Amino acid sequence: MIYLDKIYEDFTSSDKIFSLLESHGIVVSKYSSIAPNLRTVLEKSINEEAITRDEALMLSKVNSSEIPFLMAAANFIRTKHKGNLITFSKNIFIPLTQLCRDQCSYCTFKIEPHEGDLLIEPEDVLESAKKAVKLGCTELLFVSGDRPENIYDVYQKKLESMGYRSTADYMIAMSEICLEEGIFPHSNLGIARIDELKRFKNSNPSMGVMLENISERLMDPGEAHYRCPDKYPRARVKTISNAGELNIPWTSGILIGIGENWEERIDSIYELQRINNEYGHIQEIIIQNFNPKPGIQMEGHPPPTDFDMIKTVAISKIIMGPSMNIQVPPNLNSKTYMLHICSGVNDLGGVSPITIDYVNPECPWPQIDLMTKDISEFGFNLRERLPVYPDFLNRKFLNEDIYNKAISFVDDSGYVAEN
Repeated sequence: MIYLDKIYEDFTSSDKIFSLLESHGIVVSKYSSIAPNLRTVLEKSINEEAITRDEALMLSKVNSSEIPFLMAAANFIRTKHKGNLITFSKNIFIPLTQLCRDQCSYCTFKIEPHEGDLLIEPEDVLESAKKAVKLGCTELLFVSGDRPENIYDVYQKKLESMGYRSTADYMIAMSEICLEEGIFPHSNLGIARIDELKRFKNSNPSMGVMLENISERLMDPGEAHYRCPDKYPRARVKTISNAGELNIPWTSGILIGIGENWEERIDSIYELQRINNEYGHIQEIIIQNFNPKPGIQMEGHPPPTDFDMIKTVAISKIIMGPSMNIQVPPNLNSKTYMLHICSGVNDLGGVSPITIDYVNPECPWPQIDLMTKDISEFGFNLRERLPVYPDFLNRKFLNEDIYNKAISFVDDSGYVAEN
């Protein structure tokens, strides 16, 4: 039996962690106490017992003096099973098309046909891929709007003039070309049919789509997903589940701060747990914080607080268990990602030396050297990974061609070989 007090004492005895918490207004004291019911739940978690939905909701109510206990528990689970290893992937971000049929209230990614190029041309995709390879990138992140061909005739005609019927067809073709250049595509098409996913699997070692939230209430007028057919929760669950049937290593996660309540947030994590328990293909869960921007419908909507992020990260780690990789985007949390590492995070996602984050263009990527330095000061080791995690580097999840290409990039640990 592992006891919470010991975990808390070890966690807060680190001068670096103590200073980190204090600098963010988290008061740490050896005389701090925690409610008995919260103690019981956290001791269940550190002893690797599953917690119930009601218990997770209880954890969401921890106060400011109890947050270090929650962090300590999640940090212990992460350290016990992931050690001091923090990972990232070096990537290039290609928004294949920014047209989209959805009208998300928080989006600046979407453009209209008169506002820019209909798509990135094949020769530009190929040129970018070659440049990325020269700079040592191993991941090519393809992102697009959702099914723009369904509402924009000018875009549909453009695709047809190039020999493609859909955005999926075009993304698959570009994935195949870029894989041959020595970089691994990681495609995020949005909602995808199972026949499309089967074709993607031939050139993508991993793929992804965010669940965002399981709540259908957010589809109502005035809510974040109103007039967004591709954000319908059951459609996203179907895509993630279809990927599971096909053994495609998958990235998913939730978007917090878009008007959801704690019950909806926690239900979304449990839904991802349910899917992964059935198929075992979800390789990482992203906790992405809403970031308000000028010009969006939710411009005046407040972002989630640091405490909201800490609690969501820690509770997600506790629910999803020791083997799941938990990620926060470092460019959206440039001043706080070390807090989240100390709350259960073990991955910082894709970081690009070439391209901006087209979804959050106002938030630059951290420099990898500085990120390495910051992380090492806390006793962690930053390692580069492929878009597919080491646990999924096998023939169950990868076809023979991709498997042989992938293992040529990694050392015995399954991470990108260090020069």
